[in-house]
Amino acid sequence: PVIGKEWYTEMNKQPVLLYEDISHGCERFTVPVFSNPRFKMDTLVFDTFKYTSRIIDLSGNLASRSATPTFVCHCAGQCTEHCECSSGVYGAGGTVEDMDQLMWDTVRECNENCECALWCGNRVAQKGAMYPVEIFARDPWCGWGVRASVDIPFGTFIGEYTGELIDDDEATERRDSTFLFETRVGSMTLTIDAKYSGNYTRFINHSCSPNVKVANVSWDYDVIQLIHMCFYTDKLIKKGEELTIDYGEAWWANKKFACMCGSSECRYQNGK
Repeated sequence: PVIGKEWYTEMNKQPVLLYEDISHGCERFTVPVFSNPRFKMDTLVFDTFKYTSRIIDLSGNLASRSATPTFVCHCAGQCTEHCECSSGVYGAGGTVEDMDQLMWDTVRECNENCECALWCGNRVAQKGAMYPVEIFARDPWCGWGVRASVDIPFGTFIGEYTGELIDDDEATERRDSTFLFETRVGSMTLTIDAKYSGNYTRFINHSCSPNVKVANVSWDYDVIQLIHMCFYTDKLIKKGEELTIDYGEAWWANKKFACMCGSSECRYQNGK
């Protein structure tokens, strides 16, 4: 059959650059946003979105801590394998060699009071993202997504989930928000809300077969430590490949729509 001119033109439209750098210099690299002329996407989110590479503590939960140091090392230069600050998850080059070990417990990195060098191999997530990514219009159903701008090796830290740190009462009021991520400060459970403030990780989509894992990481010197929600690649991710995480059963429990991740292992095709 002859392909219609309108169909051919529509299918060959090129992505449009909406923003050269939505991070406004907050990252080491630009974070561009690309729309797709084939899809009608909600772009208003970018007009009201405040980009931040760190957690915003409007409630003062972090500022009110005791400032009592803990886990301070005295290593010269590079930390040794016996350093009390190290969780032993990082190998050469700062990548994770055993993803199961990453998920066992909180990953502890050296902190600002440690005497080791800034280039110490146990300072990874605290330095921020190193590999460039871009936000793109995935489709009208899943909305915006994030994809790699370069090849990213297995076990690489790619970003921390940031946003506004809120308590349980506020989290209950905002329970319908899609962008809530539970965390802890010491023994207290808090929530990170990235609806209006956050970074590019806020746009990462769910997949039942994700290529990125979420781990608990801490690099605070205070004994009451903030648990950072950090993302690591679970495979070699090629340039142009979408980054995905597993939102978890608790997130899907309140959703009335079906998952459209397209995975052969999809667990939420019927919705809730």
